[in-house]
Amino acid sequence: MIMKVRSVKTKTKLRLGIYLLLFAAICVVIGLSWQRESQRKHLPEAMRQTIEENHRIGKMKQKIKVSGHQAIAIYYPHLGSAEVDANIESAIAEAIEKFEQENQGVEGLCTLYADYESYELNERYGSVQISFERTGAVNMKEVRAWTFDLQQDRLIRFSDLFSAEGMKHLAFLTRSFLTTLAPGQENQDYEMDENVLINNKAELYLGEDELRVVLPPQTLQAQKEELIAVIPLNKVIGYVAEDTRNLLGLQTHGRIIDPTRPMVAMTYDDGPNRQVTPVILDALKEHNGAATFFVLGSRVANHQDIVKRMLDEGSEVGNHTFGHVDLTKQSSQGILDQLAATWEAIQEAGSLDHQELLVRPTYGAYNDTLKKTSPYPLILWSIDTRDWAHQNADKSVDEVMREVQDGDIILMHDMYEPTAQASVRVIEWLSEQGYQLVTVSELFEARGIQLEPGKTYNCAYPTKAH
Repeated sequence: MIMKVRSVKTKTKLRLGIYLLLFAAICVVIGLSWQRESQRKHLPEAMRQTIEENHRIGKMKQKIKVSGHQAIAIYYPHLGSAEVDANIESAIAEAIEKFEQENQGVEGLCTLYADYESYELNERYGSVQISFERTGAVNMKEVRAWTFDLQQDRLIRFSDLFSAEGMKHLAFLTRSFLTTLAPGQENQDYEMDENVLINNKAELYLGEDELRVVLPPQTLQAQKEELIAVIPLNKVIGYVAEDTRNLLGLQTHGRIIDPTRPMVAMTYDDGPNRQVTPVILDALKEHNGAATFFVLGSRVANHQDIVKRMLDEGSEVGNHTFGHVDLTKQSSQGILDQLAATWEAIQEAGSLDHQELLVRPTYGAYNDTLKKTSPYPLILWSIDTRDWAHQNADKSVDEVMREVQDGDIILMHDMYEPTAQASVRVIEWLSEQGYQLVTVSELFEARGIQLEPGKTYNCAYPTKAH
C-alpha cells in the first residue's frame, strides 16, 4: 500500500514537472514574440512592411532588432532544406555583422532592411532572392539568390543547367544586358566571361519566364554594388537539355530559339499599313515566328494597335525615321531629332523596355556623321527583294528562295498588297526548310555578337557578321 502511494506521488511530481517545463517553454515563446512585436513597433514604418504576394514558397520568418541608433528588420523564408536554409541564414548573419561593424559609433538612425521574393518551379524545385538595403555609414543595396532542389537538399548551379557552349552564350547575354544599364560607357565592371558562372561566383534565380544572373558586390573587378541581369528564358532555354528542362518544369511563354538551327531575320520598312501588316503578323504567328518592323514615326499614331500587336506577339519595332528622311543630309541634331520623335511615337503605342533599340537608315544610306551621331546600331540587309519597285509577289518569293542562307537579313516593305502575299508564301517556305524566323536582335544574340551604336550590320552568318 505504501509503495503504491509513493508510486502515485512520483508520477504526480513527474507530470507536474513536465507541465511546468511546457509552461516555461510557452512563456519563453510568448515572451520572445512579445519582445519581437515590441521592437517591431519601434521600427520606421517602411521597415514594418513586407510584400507577401512575392512569398510564393516557404514559411516567412523574421529577425527584428532595435538597439540605440540601429534598426534591423529582415524577412526571409524557411524552406525545410538544411543546405538551402543554412545558406540563407549565413547570408543574413553576414549582412547583420557587416551592418553592425560599419555603424559602430555612428550618430543618427542606421537601418538594415531585407525582404524576399520566392518562386516555385514545381513541388521539388524553386528559387529565392533576398534584397538587402542598408543606410548609415554606408548606403547600399545588395541581393543574394539561390535556386534549389528540395528533394535532394542541394543548390542548383549554372553548370547543372547549361553545357559549356550554353555558359558562353549566357555570359554574352549577361554582358549585353549589363551594358544597357549604362549605354555608351566603357565600364570594366561588365567585363566577364563564363568562368564567373562556372566558378559559382554569380548566383542563379529562375522565375516566371526569366532567368536572373545575380552578381554580388566584388564579383567583378571594381564592382561596388550588386548587378542583376534579367534574361528572358526563351533566349537561353534552347541550351538546356530537354530532360533537365522537363525535370525543373522550365516553361516559357515566348518562342524558344535553338542556336544550333538555321535562322533568318525578316525585316519590313515604311509601315505600318492597316491592310498589309496584319496579314504578315498572322503568317508569323501561324509559324511561330517574329520579324523586325522598322516603322515611320509619322505612321504610328494612326496604327498604334498594330504596333502594340507587333510587340505583344514577340516581334521587334525599329526606327526608320519620323518622315522617311535621308539621314545623310541631316545635321547631328537633325538626326537625333528624327530618331527621338520616332521612339516617342512608338512608346505611346507600346513598351520598348524589353527589346534592343535599332535603326534602319532610309535608302540604306549612311555617312560618317550618322555613324558618329547615332546612339543605336544601324541595320542594313543581305537580301533585297526590291518589292517596292516591281510589286510582284512571285519575284519577291523567287529572290528569297534563290539567295537565302543561314544568318540573312531580308528586306521587304509592309506597304504593298503583293508584299503581303509574298510574305505569307516566304514565311511558310522558310519554316518548311527548317529556318527559324527571328528578330534582328535575336539573330545577333544567337551568334554571340554584341550590336554597337553607330556600327552597320547586314547579316549574321554562322562564321562571321557584316
